[in-house]
Amino acid sequence: MKAMFLSDVLVARKYLAQQLVISILVGAFIAIMMGNLYATAPTIGVMMPFSLAVTILALDERAGWQQFRLALPITRADVVIGRYASFALLCLAGIAVGLLATLILIVAAQAAPTVPQLAVLMENFSWQALLIASVASVAILLLMLSIIMPAFVRFGMTKAVRLVPLIVIVFVLIAFQAIDGNIAAELVKNVEGLLQTPGGDAALVAGVLALAAALYAVSAALSVKLYAKREL
Repeated sequence: MKAMFLSDVLVARKYLAQQLVISILVGAFIAIMMGNLYATAPTIGVMMPFSLAVTILALDERAGWQQFRLALPITRADVVIGRYASFALLCLAGIAVGLLATLILIVAAQAAPTVPQLAVLMENFSWQALLIASVASVAILLLMLSIIMPAFVRFGMTKAVRLVPLIVIVFVLIAFQAIDGNIAAELVKNVEGLLQTPGGDAALVAGVLALAAALYAVSAALSVKLYAKREL
């Protein structure tokens, strides 16, 4: 697992600077154009890790590394678990960069309060809201990876690209069928009530992270089983 993890990290590091610049520019541009500071961290937190993850998967298949890797003293389970671990690290790195970019915008807005595009970013600013937006972006990214990774592991990048849209549509339809309007409304009320209680922000953040991590772990376990049966 460690070898696979380090391999992915080395590949990601090669493209990190490029993705870093692009993501920060896009995140800052969207925040300024929308006049919403909270858009920065989620945009960068999803865009940068997902782009790097797809790049790693594409290079893996194009270079034929999959066949060579299995000739090494690395089990298939190590391959999958190491990859999931490296992508989890990318998720954390992405939100860290997103928060750093947000902090830079805050400093810029404080230093130049006469600039309308920056001043609007600090209207009704809340650290709690920023934290919740950041956690939501991590949860969304983990959910996305949890859905698509089993397909990439089982069929490879080329075939999975054609299947992923179908998988996402099916997942959305199942989610809509499982959660009717009454349950969704009740869920929103429960969240609003939780936010109004002391420590509600921390409880919500912990709950969302725990749920996202659990789904990610289930996806990893499924991918281990699927990769064990795949013929390369």
